[in-house]
Amino acid sequence: MIEKELERLINTNIPLIVFREYDFVRVDCLISSVLGQYELEEWNPSAGLVFFDNKETKGFGGLSLEDYLRGIANNDYAKERYVVLKEVQGLLDNPGVIYSLQLIAQRRLYDASYNTSVIIVCSVLELPKELEKYSSFLELSFPDDETINGIIDSHIAINKYDKSKFNDSDRKTLLISLKGMSEYDIDRVLDMAMSTDGSLSAADNKMILRKKKEMVKRSGVVELIEVPDGMGGSDIGGLSALKQYLQNKSKVFKDIGMALEFGVKMPKGIFLVGMPGCGKSLCAKVTAAIFGTPLLKMDMGSLMGKYVGQSEENMRKAIATAEAASPCVLWIDEIEKAFNGVGGENSEVLTRMFGYFLSWMQEKSSSVYVVATANNAEKLPPELKRKGRFDEIFCVNLPDKKEREEIFKVHINKLNGLGSAPTEDIDYGLLARNTAGFNGADIESVVNETVEYLFLDGKKVLNTYALLNTAKNTISISKSCGKQIKEMEQAFAESSFKDANTGKVKNRSDE
Repeated sequence: MIEKELERLINTNIPLIVFREYDFVRVDCLISSVLGQYELEEWNPSAGLVFFDNKETKGFGGLSLEDYLRGIANNDYAKERYVVLKEVQGLLDNPGVIYSLQLIAQRRLYDASYNTSVIIVCSVLELPKELEKYSSFLELSFPDDETINGIIDSHIAINKYDKSKFNDSDRKTLLISLKGMSEYDIDRVLDMAMSTDGSLSAADNKMILRKKKEMVKRSGVVELIEVPDGMGGSDIGGLSALKQYLQNKSKVFKDIGMALEFGVKMPKGIFLVGMPGCGKSLCAKVTAAIFGTPLLKMDMGSLMGKYVGQSEENMRKAIATAEAASPCVLWIDEIEKAFNGVGGENSEVLTRMFGYFLSWMQEKSSSVYVVATANNAEKLPPELKRKGRFDEIFCVNLPDKKEREEIFKVHINKLNGLGSAPTEDIDYGLLARNTAGFNGADIESVVNETVEYLFLDGKKVLNTYALLNTAKNTISISKSCGKQIKEMEQAFAESSFKDANTGKVKNRSDE
């Protein structure tokens, strides 16, 4: 509970307590519930110094922040009191402000007669380095099921909506969608739902998901990936076991309320390790399509900040954004590059980020389904492969003959779907037999290059001979990266990953 955490910081005399939060009403309620018996005052850029409880001007309310803090730092006030500073992020680059906060912090720590602490509440804040060692950060937790249900019931009562029309199925659907949102955002979304047609039902779920997408776009720490309409398992050639696995998980995910009641655990996600160009990234998009949820992409490189603590904060913000957008699929591409070097020299930041990510995966209860992909199995930290982080780890090998036939069909069918020139009867078996060692990207390239050649040569029909001719002149990945592929296959076998096509825990030959 956030109340307990605030109490712990108060009891250990932490001089500067920092909330990064825009929901000031909720923060005020929290501070009042824990510190209501003490003297509380607030300074904000709009009104200056005010009484905390009613926001009325107190004394010389027009004092600047620098003058106000200077007075507090030099005042031997006998009673224990707490000062709340709101939205002061634009004023913390003032040397006088920084020095006064340093002095307040040092006196609180080392002067037994000094009893003033500072609580900083800002929607956006990069704390100066000079103040970091004196500060502890708190984050408001998202409301639990009981709180969300209370907010729903409050909106039903205020709008005098017939509660009998809002059944258990409606409630369970909305409850899952509203998870990961702040109380403020839930209030706004339900206001919109009720104002649209005066009712509340599972049909409002689409509107809630649209609002969550807007929140993701504003966050700046994760990217919202558009998934084409109509995409599904048929867009992937081969990988039969993986596709069936995702279909099964989607049934749980789409009816998560009933599944949890039955005793099914919240799905965590999958880890795809395999050859480059074999469809791992496509699998992330297809997963979102099958699950019927937004797809978010977290770029680990973009989370790295230049300031102390910024990288870790970006990681927390990215995960919080994903949880706010839940139910969703969170795609983490080439995760081995992000955490390569964890545990080595000068890797304190990476180690902390990695630890935070692992703890979140282990304890995650939100409907965020993680799809992590990696090309290099040898560089994977062993902690990632431990059971409990992901539901399953699949390895994606080079496609066998049957899979190559399916991949050719996928790409050629896409051409026909776009209204391209007609194709002759394609001998997919012959194509597959003559493309051993090709990955999905190689096969896609063969199809695209053949179509371009036919267009430039004035020919109208795509045929088997033309495709074979292009394949003959294509250097496949097994030729250009033969050594690396053998090393990967060995790593897959040693790690006992499940094969994404067969579902068996062993490596297979090509044919």
